[in-house]
Amino acid sequence: MSALPTLPPVEKTTIESLTSERGDAAARLAPAEQAALDSQVRATQIEMLYANLGTAFGGQVLGAVLVTLTVFSRFPLWSVALWFIASIANQISRLILLRLYNRTGPAADDAGRWGTYWLVGAAVSGVLWSSTLWLFFSPDAPQQQIVLMSLLVSVCGVAVALTSMHLPSYYTFLFATLLPVIARYLWEGGPYDLLIAFIVSVLLVALWKVGRSFNALIERALRSRYANEVLSQRLEAQNVELLQARDRADQASRAKSQFFAAASHDLRQPLHAMGLFAAALSAKAHEPDVANLVTSISSSVEALEGLFNELLDISKIDAGKVKPEVTDVSVTALFDRLRMDFEPEAFDRGLALRMRSRNVWVRSDPVLLERILRNLISNAMRYTRAGGVLVSTRLHGDGLRFEVWDTGLGIAADDQTRIFEEFVQLANAERDRRKGLGLGLSIVQRLSALLAHRVRLASRPGRGTVFRIDVPLGRAPVVRAAAARTERSHADLNGRCILVIDDEASIVDGMAALLGSWGAQTLTAGQAAEALAQIADRSGPPDLIIADYQLRDGEIGPQVVAAVRKHFGIDIPAILVTGSATPERLEEARDLGHHLLLKPVMPAKLRTLIQFKLREATAANT
Repeated sequence: MSALPTLPPVEKTTIESLTSERGDAAARLAPAEQAALDSQVRATQIEMLYANLGTAFGGQVLGAVLVTLTVFSRFPLWSVALWFIASIANQISRLILLRLYNRTGPAADDAGRWGTYWLVGAAVSGVLWSSTLWLFFSPDAPQQQIVLMSLLVSVCGVAVALTSMHLPSYYTFLFATLLPVIARYLWEGGPYDLLIAFIVSVLLVALWKVGRSFNALIERALRSRYANEVLSQRLEAQNVELLQARDRADQASRAKSQFFAAASHDLRQPLHAMGLFAAALSAKAHEPDVANLVTSISSSVEALEGLFNELLDISKIDAGKVKPEVTDVSVTALFDRLRMDFEPEAFDRGLALRMRSRNVWVRSDPVLLERILRNLISNAMRYTRAGGVLVSTRLHGDGLRFEVWDTGLGIAADDQTRIFEEFVQLANAERDRRKGLGLGLSIVQRLSALLAHRVRLASRPGRGTVFRIDVPLGRAPVVRAAAARTERSHADLNGRCILVIDDEASIVDGMAALLGSWGAQTLTAGQAAEALAQIADRSGPPDLIIADYQLRDGEIGPQVVAAVRKHFGIDIPAILVTGSATPERLEEARDLGHHLLLKPVMPAKLRTLIQFKLREATAANT
């Protein structure tokens, strides 16, 4: 499979403007076909909503039980029992609704009505959850309040994956759950109560944006899929239009890749801000229970990042933005990393994981080859219920053959080509999001084509599957002695002045809170004029500049950094932060002597880079 032509970088294109434009394939449909497509997309979104009800039911019931166990000893038994009965009754009513939906098999035109039914249940669920902090609020029991807040944050985070395909239901649940919580803490009025209200407000905005973005991705993918199906049916009846229809499909694919690439920036912004606020809060959390809550929020941010990265990897490969850097790769070191990462997961699943490597080297891109093997191993473990997974190598001609064996469900011969298509999951009819989105093997096929590594599979239904990848042999590099590394300093940033330049208010606030928790003095600005105004009265320069690459009104971070440096007449160390690290941007940052970080930035990585840049500047001035 050849890579598509490189698309021009898109920085500040919003998801709203992209989703308002139909894909090229859909735009060529007749009005009647377009109306049918719109109806089918809405019906599929409602179908996805109801398919997730089983997972949602289990989580809601478990949450209700945890709330009851947490508060029953401090509040009247009748009030706790009444709340629990109402919660269970609401969930049972939704199971009845699911049964009616499955029995009725509603037509596409009835999707709106069934969506309204779901919305009513979502509103009731949101009110019941938020009522816990009004009915069972106990200021003298902070641990109890931490448990309740943890449950509320968890159910809202899970709602992104389970209900955001139907925005009215998602928004109803989100606002019904979190707005009363914000009101409750504002009502209390204490310093920590106001801080919690602010944090929950930021979380509400972030989840609102993430849900809207995720809905846009799903809708765009469904439109592309159904538009191509309509075109395929038309081609069966009109063979004379075969070449034209093929062009439309290619254009739809490129449009989808461009959409995902452009969406990268908008998707990463709220995740980046959430990670900064969580890290800043962790520095202020002295109680173990509060620290655990912050850790849970950070884990949720990382999980969401992984979900979006799968979608965005597809767009980068299709847009030709992934360039292999082929070198000699140690198979032993590669297998050691894979073993370290997958052995705990295999143990947790009750599977045997065996890895047999050879002490040889191969010619490939180490990052992309490892990604291929990780996707294959993860896929094998996900669909293997008993037995185990074997990862092995053997010499084959003038190359090395990697093999990933499993004792899973197997793949029928008719399905062995379909599994490499996007969003195809043969063993996930219930659409369980814990089994991924069906993009892993599609990424494997694209990366293997990019590296010219042949991928084949053999499978027997009920017995298992093996994937094979042929990679050319390489040569072991000459080993030279390396100087011992000194232990990295973990000193704080007291006395350091850092200038933060970003046009997103939430990110500026989060970065200021995080750097302040590390002891640094922070100056903030959204544009060049604001940055120069901040430093106008200073006698000395800031120690470091952290700038977003793309700012308002066409300004870019490197220009602002250059202006600040010119003002003081010295090369102040700088870090650029971006949501789209294209090869051109990496090269530009390298030429200017800047380091480039991709959003969302993990706080630990940011702190390490800050300390490195400050030490580097100190060494250059001595």
